[in-house]
Amino acid sequence: MFRATVSKAAFLGAVMIAAVAGASQAMAQDEQAVPCSVEEFRQMDFWVGHWDVRWIDPEGVEQHGTNTISHQLDTCMIFEEFDGHPGNALLGRSMSMYVARLGVWKQVWMDNSGGYFALTGGPEGDTFVLTMDRLSEEAPYLRMVFKNISETSFDWHWQSSANEGASWDDRWHIMYSRTE
Repeated sequence: MFRATVSKAAFLGAVMIAAVAGASQAMAQDEQAVPCSVEEFRQMDFWVGHWDVRWIDPEGVEQHGTNTISHQLDTCMIFEEFDGHPGNALLGRSMSMYVARLGVWKQVWMDNSGGYFALTGGPEGDTFVLTMDRLSEEAPYLRMVFKNISETSFDWHWQSSANEGASWDDRWHIMYSRTE
């Protein structure tokens, strides 16, 4: 049986060469553009933060909750954590991402009432609109509209349409105020 003997100096030299090669490769990757660094990925950054949310319930009582929105996956995705407590038991999560190959934003929402929505859209003038992807002809026409957007507040409208999107009515209006 043949047994190769490698000197300690040769082994350390090989390790150093591998380390230098790895560092060079990492530097080259850093010099390349980050995949989600194009400006379209920042179109929804107005939403990122910690928010106090208020709305008027169907009985006319003001309710409030919180919504925490953060960047995830190296700022490629925006993650939402909605909590309607104390007045509303709704807990929800969403993930939103700009899909560059389609030129649109996509969002998926799921909540503790079994709700699931897939939405598509993006900026429309001074608003940001995401419309529900209808999964069947019987599905309602629904959308969310972010408007009156400033650094410290905005209005969010969950809307429905009875005429295939020709006009829209508010189902839920939430007023957002930044807390952090």
